[in-house]
Amino acid sequence: MSFFDKFKAGVSDAGNKAKTLVEINRLKLQNNGKKSDIDEQLLEIGKVVFASTEAGKWPPDQESIQSYVAKIHQLNFEIEQNLLQIANLTDEKICRGCGNSSAMNAKFCAHCGRTFEVIQVQAEEQRKEVPLLEDGGDQEEPK
Repeated sequence: MSFFDKFKAGVSDAGNKAKTLVEINRLKLQNNGKKSDIDEQLLEIGKVVFASTEAGKWPPDQESIQSYVAKIHQLNFEIEQNLLQIANLTDEKICRGCGNSSAMNAKFCAHCGRTFEVIQVQAEEQRKEVPLLEDGGDQEEPK
């Protein structure tokens, strides 16, 4: 491999790493915005609770805060999805305890010390096969 081929490969690799970093930073910026949106929803819930307390209605009507709670759940889900995308772009995994990232081969979180869970997937040949019905209909449900 000539010098120029190695140089081109290095430049290409640097370009790919730069694209990855830009994507990671974009996702992190989105998460920061989503966290601000969650804070706004929490503030609105607080206003509803305060207004209910002032009106002598305790506890506040669940329907009055349900839309805020649903929005918070949606934002938390979107944040989790972005964190998974970030983890897929890097060689890191995210701790479910503290939310910080650690090396992919780490057994414990470097920040909080929590053990990373190992999820075992059942092998394909160990799964129970479901027989077909004689009349060629749908498969039976396992019992």
